[in-house]
Amino acid sequence: MQTKSLRIKPYRSWAIDDRSSAEAIARLKRLALFERLRSEGCSTETSLTAIACSKATYYRWRKRYQQQGCAGLEPRSCHPRNHRKPQWSKHQQQQVLHLRRKFPLWGKRKLWKVLARDHGFTLSISTVGRIVRKLLRLKRIKPASFYYGRVKPKRQRKFKHHAKRWQYGMKAKQLGELIQIDHMSVSFTEGFQLKEFKATCPITGTTIMRTYSRASSRNAKRFLAYLRQQLPFEIISIQVDGGSEFRDEFETACEEQTLPLFVLPPRKPKWNGCVERANGTTRYEFYPFYEGSLTVAAVNNCLAEYQHCYNHYRPHDGIGLETPMSYYQQLTQAA
Repeated sequence: MQTKSLRIKPYRSWAIDDRSSAEAIARLKRLALFERLRSEGCSTETSLTAIACSKATYYRWRKRYQQQGCAGLEPRSCHPRNHRKPQWSKHQQQQVLHLRRKFPLWGKRKLWKVLARDHGFTLSISTVGRIVRKLLRLKRIKPASFYYGRVKPKRQRKFKHHAKRWQYGMKAKQLGELIQIDHMSVSFTEGFQLKEFKATCPITGTTIMRTYSRASSRNAKRFLAYLRQQLPFEIISIQVDGGSEFRDEFETACEEQTLPLFVLPPRKPKWNGCVERANGTTRYEFYPFYEGSLTVAAVNNCLAEYQHCYNHYRPHDGIGLETPMSYYQQLTQAA
């Protein structure tokens, strides 16, 4: 004998299908809230604002619900109906595969040049890149990073402490704001190497530089103290690249001194353009002509003299052939 239950579902679940997803149920509740607000005298605009929905979306949901029930409120796929088909042949793909296996570190530009020169292919550089990406997805070739020893992808930095990510469009608007700090390696003919830390004001071009034996966070902290002594104005904020020397002790020092620290995105040295340009200047104007002893103290003594010349005597194109200090004096007098 078959027994059927006569228990009626609660009124709150009459219109809700047991198989509905949480998103469909949430949309149904928003439709019901809209109808209740309208019945209580609220305007259409106020009701739509309350359910956080546009007018077109509301009417589209209501129409689907009237036609299909809760199934019509289910989220739909956003994938395109017509996918782009490959614009290359299997022979061309096999040729790219053969060439990439022979030269595993070559990129799409080199592969494209050899294919066009030696095989007469008319593929574009982007098409060759798509073929390489497909071969990587099929695991028929290995990425170039594999041959450099980077088996796992580099983890993205998470900002949990004082430093923050530099945002696109940030620009210094007053003295001491977004002081650009960077370091570069300097090699001499005798095998002697130094790490030079440099800071540049993007408004006046005032540059402070000092060398150390290692590019560590401790030396970066020492350079920050030296920078605050040398600059004729107060530091408001600092921007650096993602180097490890600007973490740990350097970040802690900025936090203790309440100096906002902004870190540039990866592979974006152009946003540190002022200090990068200053790096090139000292690399070609100072170090090739240095004739002193190869010690950190001796180099710093001569570098201090060059720094004074750089800030007080050398004209700069970026500020109308003025010196950084004369331009700074003009700004302070105008203020």
